[in-house]
Amino acid sequence: MTSLSLELGNLITNARWDGRDAATFRASWNSEHRPMLKRISAELHNQARELERNADQQDTSSSGASGSDGSGKGDSNPPGDPGPLNPDAPDVDVPGDVRKDPDAGDPSDIRQGQIGDCWLLAGIGSVAQELERQGKLDEFLESHMRPVGDPPTHWVVTLYEDGEPVEVTVEAKSTEGGVRGADGEPNWLSIYERAAAEHRGGSYDDIDGGYSNEAMELMTGKSADKDGELNLDEIEDKLSDGKAVSVGTEDVKDDDFDWFWESEEVNRTDVVPNHAYMVVDVKTNDDGQKVIVLANPWGPSGGYMEGDSDHKSGTLELTEDEYKENFDSVYSVDVK
Repeated sequence: MTSLSLELGNLITNARWDGRDAATFRASWNSEHRPMLKRISAELHNQARELERNADQQDTSSSGASGSDGSGKGDSNPPGDPGPLNPDAPDVDVPGDVRKDPDAGDPSDIRQGQIGDCWLLAGIGSVAQELERQGKLDEFLESHMRPVGDPPTHWVVTLYEDGEPVEVTVEAKSTEGGVRGADGEPNWLSIYERAAAEHRGGSYDDIDGGYSNEAMELMTGKSADKDGELNLDEIEDKLSDGKAVSVGTEDVKDDDFDWFWESEEVNRTDVVPNHAYMVVDVKTNDDGQKVIVLANPWGPSGGYMEGDSDHKSGTLELTEDEYKENFDSVYSVDVK
């Protein structure tokens, strides 16, 4: 698809065609048709990944390599724990009953570590935020996280596979370099991150990259939507309907064609490309403009990308034009 877009772009640019109609067509190609081809290419890539994952799971199922809990709900990976990110840095304890964290539904209490799982944290964080708004988060965590021992030495986390509950047992530990709370200490998300890594293959590498709709389905068991570019009214409607919402930034799929997709890259130095954010609110600001408020899983202080001296914001408040210039995906799930 990328090579086809490149060839068409060259033909359109170099065609011996001048005049108003030519200018209108070329403008339409750059603003509508080329971005559409890019989105289709990204979606085909996503579907290919999903088919590959389903095939791997089918192979695992056919070989009989599955764990099981007492209720007969199987896990796609045998019981165990993912290995640490750094073999020289042992896992750290996650003490106490993390379900009782008063900040569990606060997006500002999430600080992504060294794992590329912004998709997971933004998806889970947006669900937790919406459940907190509805007064249901405490009940949800009580029913989806079961401690083993007092104080807990293990946690049994209920995740979902194709809408069916799967119980995943992991130690009450977090990898060094995993997600932390605002105070720098492991929290309930550290356990969810560990359970997701264990469930998806048994390694933290298995959650390095993904889409937030997958995280929402993993957490809730409900079918999540993955939309392309939406306007702020549409996103606001999703929030009003009791849906958890996260969004993804523009990114370049093929480094060989950066120059060709230049108009589709993020254009703000404080925005992280190829990254997921939680939607906190859509509101009207003091200037009477509708804006979207986004939380970066890096935490409210933001941070820096490796090799990049520009600071990336922890919280963004963007107008519709600013939002559309930097974001191209919307993920949502109904948690009512």
